[in-house]
Amino acid sequence: MGHVHNPSEDIEAVFLLRNRLLFRLFKTTNLMHRVGTAWTADIDLTTQQWSVLGGLARSSSKDGLTVKELIKFLEMTRQNANGVIERLEREGLVERVKDTRDGRARLVRLTDKGWTVWSDLKLRISEFYGAALAGFSEEETTQFQHLLDRLRKNLIAAG
Repeated sequence: MGHVHNPSEDIEAVFLLRNRLLFRLFKTTNLMHRVGTAWTADIDLTTQQWSVLGGLARSSSKDGLTVKELIKFLEMTRQNANGVIERLEREGLVERVKDTRDGRARLVRLTDKGWTVWSDLKLRISEFYGAALAGFSEEETTQFQHLLDRLRKNLIAAG
């Protein structure tokens, strides 16, 4: 006698597939932070610090961003962002200044030293990204980006 199809087996199979995928993504993200931070250990910068410097270096944010804008752009928690910003301030890489559009608000922006560090850091980050994506074609990299964008969109909708 043949196997009787059990719908709960489908549910379990779907769960296992999704769990493997998202757990791999979780582990890969942790690995990316650990290995990426090791690439800049000699200059004492973490991947989270890179992201803040990079976010502030974008052409649309050269005058600075509010902490709220930075949090939204980087998908960070306020507590995490404040800790990173405070460390970068102590290192003289960022500063908080009054927002000329709203005197009550403060902007975070790169200092001259921050711009210099970012300029040097971009080459290292590029080399790290090259190592991380070695063997991926341009087409695969673009497809991967689109898939991650879809996942991000779903997570935003679920949150």
